[in-house]
Amino acid sequence: MKQSTQVVLVRHAETQTITSQKIHGQTDGPLSERGLQDAHKTAQHFRGQSFDAFYCSPLGRAMTTASIIGNAINMEPVPVDGLKERYYGWLEGQSMKWFEPDLSGPKLTLPLVKFALWASGESADNFVNRVTTTFDAIAEKHHGERVLIVLHWGLLSVLTQHLQEKDLSVWRAVGPWIACGISEYHHNNNGTWKPIQFDNGQHLQ
Repeated sequence: MKQSTQVVLVRHAETQTITSQKIHGQTDGPLSERGLQDAHKTAQHFRGQSFDAFYCSPLGRAMTTASIIGNAINMEPVPVDGLKERYYGWLEGQSMKWFEPDLSGPKLTLPLVKFALWASGESADNFVNRVTTTFDAIAEKHHGERVLIVLHWGLLSVLTQHLQEKDLSVWRAVGPWIACGISEYHHNNNGTWKPIQFDNGQHLQ
């Protein structure tokens, strides 16, 4: 049994939806050619490493990335609904030139964007609560173990604030995140999480 809980977070690989500059949220798309290459590079990086548990978002892009990694570490990823990206409702599939998930898009369309999120999407409060609750449950279940999780941009932004006990209301501004980038946190004896590596993409070079 390890003394501290160790959690390794990996963003899923690049998708064709990302390269076409469209909002994806919970709308899926296949990995791009580069995404597949990066997923295999990430798998090679983890080959030979040992994990006690392996989780991922159930969305296709995360599942595909996790399955490729799983082949290298001889583990089957366990999909968890709470690890899904935020649902953007009517905005999913729309061009990112009109809407950015951090609400930094054109001011002209911002009122419509906010209305669409309110009327059809997952609220920011619900998203943050879902992500932090899911993570805390996983960490508690695997106390003292090493856990690998494949997840999404929005979740990385929320968890970065959550694990460093920073203001969760500004999670949208945290990033950007490298596709297949690796972040790692260890739980200290004083009850806090220590960042070991942060959005590391050296294995992709």
